[in-house]
Amino acid sequence: MRSIKLPSWIERLAGLNPRPVPGFVFSLDEGRLAYARFQHKNGTLEFSDYASVALPENAFHAGPLGGGVRQEPALAQALADILERIEEPVEEACLLLPDAWLRLAFTEVGELPKDPQKLDGALRWKLKRLVPFRVDELRLEGVEVQALPGQEEPKRALIGFALDALLERLEGIFQQAGVKIGYIGNISTSMLPALAEGTVSDALIGLALVRSDSYTLLFARGGEPVLHRHKSSDGALPYEVREKRIQRDLKLTRNFLDERIPGAPLERVLVLAAPEVEDPWPRWLEDSLQSPTERLREEHMVPLSVQLNRQQSEEAGSWLEIAPLLGASCLETA
Repeated sequence: MRSIKLPSWIERLAGLNPRPVPGFVFSLDEGRLAYARFQHKNGTLEFSDYASVALPENAFHAGPLGGGVRQEPALAQALADILERIEEPVEEACLLLPDAWLRLAFTEVGELPKDPQKLDGALRWKLKRLVPFRVDELRLEGVEVQALPGQEEPKRALIGFALDALLERLEGIFQQAGVKIGYIGNISTSMLPALAEGTVSDALIGLALVRSDSYTLLFARGGEPVLHRHKSSDGALPYEVREKRIQRDLKLTRNFLDERIPGAPLERVLVLAAPEVEDPWPRWLEDSLQSPTERLREEHMVPLSVQLNRQQSEEAGSWLEIAPLLGASCLETA
């Protein structure tokens, strides 16, 4: 089973093996294929292009880790429509996927093998004990990250995993259009490189990415993730039941941070959500995590030297769609 193609999104996120990351960034979910281009200029990012194409309903098969592409011609046509609008040729690009499709798991480990095949086997053995998925069907990548106080094992690893068949098919559709996918990431972690550093050196910064059917909680310190949780959220449940479940999960998250990273203040939590689902998340987060909570805005991320014009803003729909594309563009190196 192959690993995620390098330059690995997870290695770049952790700052290992720095390599050029394509400046053309696409994001894909069940209902939309979007594209943005940001160029580095005088210490800022200059917004140069954006395009978005809606996908038909049921474009993908359903599944807890995503599913196969149900309507390949529709996805291929959406990609062709976007490529026709891009003036310069696109030979290599980044692809961002929903957090439900590309997930993260932390695990404590001993000394990791240097041999790639042995390392892959060790990570799969660890992952099998952590997730309810068929590990032999996954494409994965792992990297060592900073250990937490009080660990039983001397090292801590961050493992990213997704369905290999889904990634392979998506890569194939882009390849047929002449575009090589050189970087694969998920929506939440793609924003981490663009978030402004905290005012306290050892402070934690939280990010809550909220969708109608799920939410992701990401906590980072010094630009490195220390906790990542993706949870399903049934919007059909009665409000009181849903509120109770979510607040219980948030309080457990707060307890984990207090126990495993003692003394590290949670400086703030940033919320990124579509307007129709945003309320009452800021209140839930602030009450349960006991931290100032703000809606994620442009000033929280790296500066843009050129803002979106009115037409581009209307096409993008919301900052929710632009922020991950901007974050991934921060990984581009000269």
